[in-house]
Amino acid sequence: MFAFAALPVALAVGAFAMPAALSARQDPCNALGAGASSSLTYNFQLEVVDQSAADSATGAVLALVNSDSNDGLWSLKEIHQNATGDFASWTLNGGALIPTPSSSNSGLVGSDMSVPAGSIVEFAVTNNGSANAAAGQTPYCAVSDADGHATLAVNGDANSFSVCQTPGLAWVLVYNASNDNNGAYTYDSCTKQNVHLVQA
Repeated sequence: MFAFAALPVALAVGAFAMPAALSARQDPCNALGAGASSSLTYNFQLEVVDQSAADSATGAVLALVNSDSNDGLWSLKEIHQNATGDFASWTLNGGALIPTPSSSNSGLVGSDMSVPAGSIVEFAVTNNGSANAAAGQTPYCAVSDADGHATLAVNGDANSFSVCQTPGLAWVLVYNASNDNNGAYTYDSCTKQNVHLVQA
């Protein structure tokens, strides 16, 4: 009799535990293995480093800059001076890559956008304090090694970023560079890079 009474309780407990187990399995960062996470506890800068460099190597900083269009889309541009543009650092929270505005630009809000293959990595930036509704739709991940050095991944892939030159001579971050890019960048200029998340 006791076994029959305990069975509904056990089934109920199992049913309540299932959503957590399912959501953990569905986190796309889990597919990247140990050390992968959709969130980090610290602010960081984005730096591009040659893929053959050591995990601890540093490189050129990526700054989120206005791409000189009126559509509100900003891109990640390689800079070689000690500056971060209008955004001082970055956070990673639940797969959303979020730029943190500098104190002089506190009204700006940047939201990550989907990152299709062959495209420049872009963010929607508004100055009215409201985030874009599509934020976090493409999950970003941080893949950390045993020493805590983190590398950025998007679409479950940490090895397909490149830095490419645009017709305006800027060097921008591209995901899975392709010759078929509608003239957004010169494919022959692209160099494969890892994107390191360096604690700010």
